[in-house]
Amino acid sequence: MQKDKINDSRAYDIIVCGLGPVGLLTCNTLGSRGYRVLGIDRFEKVFSFPRAIHMDEEIVRIVQSVGLLDELLPKLKPASGLELVDEKFNVLFRAKSVFPGGFSSDHFLFLQPELETILRNGCKRFSNVNLIYKDITDFEQNNDGVTVFSNTERLASAKYMIACDGANSFTRNKLGIGLNNLRFDKDILKIDALELSPGPDQYNTVQKICSHRKPWVRMNGVGNHKRWELNYTNGLSKEEIQKPEKIKQLLYEIGVETKNLQIQHGVLYSVKSVLAKEWQHGNIILAGDAAHTTPPYTGQGMAAGFRDVMNFTWKLDAVLRKQWPDTILKTYQTERYQHVKFHIRLAILVGWIFTTRLWIILKVLSKVPLLNGLLLNFHLPKNPLGKGFWGTGKAKRYQFPQVKINQNSYSDTLLANKWTLVAIGKSREPHLADLCEKIKLKYVVFDNEPYAEELRKWAERKAQYFIVRPDLYVFSSGNNAEKLCREFQLKMENISSTPIKKI
Repeated sequence: MQKDKINDSRAYDIIVCGLGPVGLLTCNTLGSRGYRVLGIDRFEKVFSFPRAIHMDEEIVRIVQSVGLLDELLPKLKPASGLELVDEKFNVLFRAKSVFPGGFSSDHFLFLQPELETILRNGCKRFSNVNLIYKDITDFEQNNDGVTVFSNTERLASAKYMIACDGANSFTRNKLGIGLNNLRFDKDILKIDALELSPGPDQYNTVQKICSHRKPWVRMNGVGNHKRWELNYTNGLSKEEIQKPEKIKQLLYEIGVETKNLQIQHGVLYSVKSVLAKEWQHGNIILAGDAAHTTPPYTGQGMAAGFRDVMNFTWKLDAVLRKQWPDTILKTYQTERYQHVKFHIRLAILVGWIFTTRLWIILKVLSKVPLLNGLLLNFHLPKNPLGKGFWGTGKAKRYQFPQVKINQNSYSDTLLANKWTLVAIGKSREPHLADLCEKIKLKYVVFDNEPYAEELRKWAERKAQYFIVRPDLYVFSSGNNAEKLCREFQLKMENISSTPIKKI
């Protein structure tokens, strides 16, 4: 892969603007599909300090989908979910995911510089992916695509541009795209430090210490990394907060032993809760923080951007291959918008509970025996995507779960990010295999294998058959496979420019 050199300014299918985790994932995903991708960022070096620190099992699955799971797993630290605790660290609420995705945990801590390095190295696998380091100062869009500039230098042209350029997106601002504000703004002091002589972990969760006076968050990160997020500043200015002695003073006040710490940095940042009103403008697509920003209280900021990439890339693939019209890209926003909005509102709710007197109500409820059990074993429900390109059935719009097949393989690899008919608790049926081949569906069966037990439990009250999209979300579900296949064929005929055989 070349660096800082472009042989042909028109040699690209897609330009990716911004090479944080979301932009790099986009480069890997589209690069793996064979597209000529140019990724552009201002900074050549990976930013050395951690920013995002938490990911759930769905995000691990997305990294798995671009073939980088083996590189990622050793860098992750399993965590036991989210906890709300009182000022004496009594647990009032504990949340976990419904389905762990075949991994050792449903929540993980990581170091963002390590994740970005993995994703950058992943791009090197593809000769069709090129990363350069320039400051994009302008772009032009016409019917042929998008051209980007750095000062007076014309960098490149491509059919599409993906803007992953952050919460203060230059692209979004230049296009004049407005924001829907959910009106939750707060300043948070984020502190990262290294423990010089690491001791045993006192906790293995993301803990939010509830207080209407001085709420804060603590995390035992990967290795000797520690993270605190203070939702107050004691009136200190932004300049004062940068000083290690002031940071140590703030940590000491909440009971943190600072003699064994090397402060990496402290930064005061403003949390916003906004969604862009328009996620696609012509041949420019917004993703990640450029499209939406989420308070950090549920660890879903970067995760939302990864889900964006998983949603639009397979649709863009179909458009670029001239299989589908570009109108399918409109479903990117309709499917993702309400999903992101739900997670923003959930984060706001958690923020209100642990930073205001609402936490006292939670403490009272936790003393009721029946409620205490529910509060300490709360399973976060999976939220469906919004209206878009779907069939019928109870499971449609929900993510299809993953299980571990053996020590080195997972069920997602059988689906291979392709349209798939999945049968659960059924033997392989030759006539269905023939039918799927005719209408270009993979056919995967999970019968009585021990590893499929969790899938059988999940499917029990839903259906026996599922048609799963390339982004691993259920397109349709039901107990009549032939009916599902006919529905799938009809949907494809209505949108596709490539004829499908009649069944």
